Amino acid sequence: MFKNNTKKEIFKFFKDINYKLVNFSKNDIIALENSPCEKIGLILDGHIDIKHILTSNSIIHVSSFGPGHLFGEIIAFSDANVYPATVISSTNSTIMYIDKSDFIKFCTTHPEFLKMFLNDLTNKIITLNKSITGLSFNTIRQKISNFLINENKIQGSNFIKLNMTKQKLSEILGVPRPSLSRELINMKKLGIIDYSKDFIKILDIEALENILME
Repeated sequence: MFKNNTKKEIFKFFKDINYKLVNFSKNDIIALENSPCEKIGLILDGHIDIKHILTSNSIIHVSSFGPGHLFGEIIAFSDANVYPATVISSTNSTIMYIDKSDFIKFCTTHPEFLKMFLNDLTNKIITLNKSITGLSFNTIRQKISNFLINENKIQGSNFIKLNMTKQKLSEILGVPRPSLSRELINMKKLGIIDYSKDFIKILDIEALENILME
C-alpha cells in the first residue's frame, strides 16, 4: 500500500494518528497463531512471512510482505479476531502498529486513505484465493504446474524467475522440500520444464495446463 513511499512520507501521512513503533530481529515471532489481533501493522523496514505450522511440524508458507505493506487488517475486523497463522520477521524489521479504533477514526476522516485501503484489501483477498486454489490440487505436479502458469501470466515470460529459495517455494506449495525436488527432476525428464538455481523455464505450457485437468 505504501511500498513506493519513504518512511518520512509515511510518518507525515500518519501524523494525525496514534501509533507505536516496534523493532524485531531476524526470525523473531511477531505474532503466534491464535493470538489476539487488535492492531493493524504497517511494515516500515524489513520483511515478514506468514506461515501456518501444522501438527506434523510441516510448514505452509501463506504469504510474504515487505516495506509499505499492511498486515492484520483483515483479522482485526473479523469476528474471530485472532491470527490464523504465525507471523515471523524474516529479516530485521520495524513495524508501525495502529490500534483498531484509531484506524477506524483515521479512515472516516481521510477518505483518500479509505479508498487506498479498500483497494489494497481487495487485492489481498484475490491473492489469498489464488493461494487457496493452489493448495487445493491433489498432486505435487499439479501444484507446481499451477504455480508456473500463474507466474507465466505475472512475469509475462516462459523464463520464470524464482524470487525465493526452494525451501520457501515448497512451503508456498505446501509440499516437503525433497518431494518438490524429485518432482522438478521428473518434469524436466519429461521435457515439460528446465531449471537452474534461480529460474524455471517452461518448455511445454500446454502440458502444464493438461496436468491441471487430470
